[in-house]
Amino acid sequence: MDYKQLTKFKDIIELDRRSIKRADRDTFNISWGIDKNYQVGAAISIASILENNKHYDIDFTFHIIADYLDDEYLSLLTKLAEQYKTVIKVYHIDSEPLSSLPKTNIWPVSIYYRLLSFDYFSERLDNLLYLDADITCKGSLLELSQLEFDEEEYGAVVIDVESMQDKSATRLNNPDFKGNYFNSGVMYINLRNWLRCKLTERFFELLSNDEVVRNIKYPDQDILNIMFLHHAKILPREYNAIYSLKSEFEFKDKQYYKSFINDNTVFIHYTGVTKPWHDWANYPSSIFFRRVYEISPWRLIPYQSAARKHEYREKYKHLLYQNKIISGMFTAIKYNLMKG
Repeated sequence: MDYKQLTKFKDIIELDRRSIKRADRDTFNISWGIDKNYQVGAAISIASILENNKHYDIDFTFHIIADYLDDEYLSLLTKLAEQYKTVIKVYHIDSEPLSSLPKTNIWPVSIYYRLLSFDYFSERLDNLLYLDADITCKGSLLELSQLEFDEEEYGAVVIDVESMQDKSATRLNNPDFKGNYFNSGVMYINLRNWLRCKLTERFFELLSNDEVVRNIKYPDQDILNIMFLHHAKILPREYNAIYSLKSEFEFKDKQYYKSFINDNTVFIHYTGVTKPWHDWANYPSSIFFRRVYEISPWRLIPYQSAARKHEYREKYKHLLYQNKIISGMFTAIKYNLMKG
């Protein structure tokens, strides 16, 4: 496989509203990889970083790799860049060359955009923070921006939740993963080592190994874990506080989220089907996203309604828990019609 053929950008759009320009390499670079369903997530992720770091001396450059763009989204991103006097670079990728890679309905081809970020920027930058688009910032990135790597470290990551450790060690047939298996939603990559150690080539070598692929469940995350084992700096939980809004109706405790999100939390990772930009996610735990949303260029746009089958399935359960019985029943009927 010629992996260089996978990174095909139809266009690169630079939205630069800074008063003083700086070279990308001299700034703190952060990237996202998204499809249409995660547009608003990436935008508010950017806004949350800027809003919570406006009193710190950090120059950011933001990069969005997207397989779908429209005029409205670019217009809103332009307003966001203007609001915070920042720079947002948008890379319109051709996703077709990636269509042959392993994927599922839950894990679309856009999961590989983080890999393409590491490869593409490794020839242009020294370090890159990659974030999933369902991550909201609520703290300072000053300490992270000053982090240094040694020559053996490929990057800095946060260990995944406890329930993933034994399962991952068993699945990947290596006990060393227990206590070391990380979540790939937050990865601060040492791009100099990525380039020097030819990690893109290594990724695709593993992905083409039938014995490896037979054991993986999360296509990109599992392979990244195999590559990074014993080569990663471990960041504390506050840099990837994993919380699922599904917990709201499962545990029926509106204060439950405080066990995961606290005063020290820097990044909240809203995993699962329900995201804080969904119109049924009206919980105190969503406030960290929604406070920023309401002061962003998106504030006049309603929160998103369910569109896909798995969203309807989750939405009706939330509505019933919220005692919105009639709308919950209608949503359940809609889900069952889609299921049939």
